[in-house]
Amino acid sequence: MEPLEPMRPVSVPADTHKSTPIWKSAPVTLGTVGVFAYALMSARTGVVEVALGAAIAIAGAALYCMSVMRTIRENSCSRVPLLGTPPVSPRDVDLLAGAGMPLIMGGSLLAIRAAGWTWPYLYLGLLAVIMVATYVLPVVVHNRRLRKRTH
Repeated sequence: MEPLEPMRPVSVPADTHKSTPIWKSAPVTLGTVGVFAYALMSARTGVVEVALGAAIAIAGAALYCMSVMRTIRENSCSRVPLLGTPPVSPRDVDLLAGAGMPLIMGGSLLAIRAAGWTWPYLYLGLLAVIMVATYVLPVVVHNRRLRKRTH
């Protein structure tokens, strides 16, 4: 048996996660909590409240989609796991996703309550499926494209 060659030194890159400054995360957190609290406590009904809730939900969906697409773009050469942290993740907290999901839920809740629906469970179930698909479908498509490109 031959002797083993000496090991080469391994360089490990420094951790690139930077903490999100408080001046960015505090207003986002307060804003989303405010929208959600208003949606829970509002007793108003009418077209204006339904439109406001729909607009808030659409804005939240846009923010969340931007977050997912940015994550896929940052990991263009590597697979993105469905559960867990992506290989390239330069942010400690993704404010787009952190604001997007609560705005989707708060806006939808406001629209449902303003419309006066007594059995909104079907709509909330459909909304949950759409929210999961918003993340899962782009990641699955990205991973399949990456697999086809490498094979």
